[in-house]
Amino acid sequence: MFGNRFEKEFKMIEKALETEQGEKLFRKYITIYVEQVVDKYINDNKIENILREKLIEAGWTHFSLALKKYKERTDLMLQGKNDIFYFNSYFNWYIRQGILEYINLIKNKI
Repeated sequence: MFGNRFEKEFKMIEKALETEQGEKLFRKYITIYVEQVVDKYINDNKIENILREKLIEAGWTHFSLALKKYKERTDLMLQGKNDIFYFNSYFNWYIRQGILEYINLIKNKI
């Protein structure tokens, strides 16, 4: 009904919320996406003095919260009360928020 990708991700998210192993598997599944968002942020904002690895780490800051909130949204999607969208579309904001928080933390230390 919703498509193979959506159903696959939905099952992975449920497992990620239930077990640590499930969370690790889902992290691995979306790692490349987090790296792409960080790379785009670096290029768009001409970030030069912060290590990419630090920004990737910062991008994961709100992962658990994003999982929980997305699960709530998927419940509404399954009921037909919300448009359907993939986790990475939803997680994008959380990744960028983590990056911004990290950059602001660094600026406040200087």
